[in-house]
Amino acid sequence: MMPASMGSVYLPPHKMKALLEQMKTNDESSEQSQKYMWEMLRKSLNGIVNKVNVANISNIVMELFNENLLRGRGLLTRSILKAQTASPTFTHVYACLVACINTKLPDVARLLLHRVVDQFRKAFKRNNKLVCKSCLMMIAHLMNQQVVHELIVL
Repeated sequence: MMPASMGSVYLPPHKMKALLEQMKTNDESSEQSQKYMWEMLRKSLNGIVNKVNVANISNIVMELFNENLLRGRGLLTRSILKAQTASPTFTHVYACLVACINTKLPDVARLLLHRVVDQFRKAFKRNNKLVCKSCLMMIAHLMNQQVVHELIVL
């Protein structure tokens, strides 16, 4: 039996291996295996986004395209926004990453832009200066990478 929320529960490697063996014997489309695959996709995308920098961005883009980005586009955008909010000095790197993804999957960039604009609106209403500045930096760098039109910035 799998824990209710795998993200908050630590499983030792031997228990994880036993759980995987049990899931392989069961149906692949079961709810447990779907939750497990979703959690693994989330962890993978978070790990990939967290290790991106200027030097390895081309390798990271290739690594991202090996993941299921159509299924995990919401997870990817959430991960990029969290990483960008945590370290705004790397905003240009995250915008470049989004620009590379935008060439093959424009829906991901569109979703990210919608979430950034919504986040900006909420932060503006709450007078949250740090989040407003972070969102504006992301939108500006996306415009510099020619992902969004300059009318969005205006």
